[in-house]
Amino acid sequence: MADAARIDSIDVIRTFRAALWKFAETANAALGDAESDVNKTLVWLENEQQTHWQHQVRVRMEAVAAAKDKVRQKQLFKDSTGRQQSAVDEQKLLSIAQRKLQEAEQKLAATKAWSRRMQRETHNYKGGVQRLQTVISVDLPNAVASLDRMYAALEKYVAAGPASAASTAATAPSGAPPAAGEGGGAMARAVTEAPAAKPGPEPAEGEVDVAPGAAEPAAGEGAPAGEAPANPPA
Repeated sequence: MADAARIDSIDVIRTFRAALWKFAETANAALGDAESDVNKTLVWLENEQQTHWQHQVRVRMEAVAAAKDKVRQKQLFKDSTGRQQSAVDEQKLLSIAQRKLQEAEQKLAATKAWSRRMQRETHNYKGGVQRLQTVISVDLPNAVASLDRMYAALEKYVAAGPASAASTAATAPSGAPPAAGEGGGAMARAVTEAPAAKPGPEPAEGEVDVAPGAAEPAAGEGAPAGEAPANPPA
């Protein structure tokens, strides 16, 4: 068959189909994990961290207020000797409380800033992977279905192929020499089918029918033993 397709192995299609489906499952799982991590981070920033640092700001503001009150008391009241009390220790505690309050306010501001940035990055990320999610959820299943149809069609082609291939292989090329035993049969058929020679006119009485091209017998030849020749020499 001049238009026959050369098919080495249709099992390659099955192998490729399995690899393609495995990639789709792996990619889908990876996208799901990434989206879950993004959402968890956003919830952690917007809820847990903001709530935590808002509470810390309130607590540390109360600590600063208490430290200021102690410093004021030291400055207002005198000791038993009538001298003004030293407020050095209270001033140190107030400085520590103020630094802690400043730290909490900075953490709260940073949390709010990162929360807004995280929202923007989440939106950009989801827009960036939308095409990949479409390929995984729509295009890859369509490709797998196409491979299934191709495999089924090739199975039918291969199943119907051996008879055609055998008949094609049995036909020898026009210029190939005949195999052993084939030439003799052709020659025998040629000899058998050759036309028989046309009979010539019957010889007259006393004449010998000699085939064309045959030599006449020599003198003394052709007579039976013990008989003289019909026409003895003079």
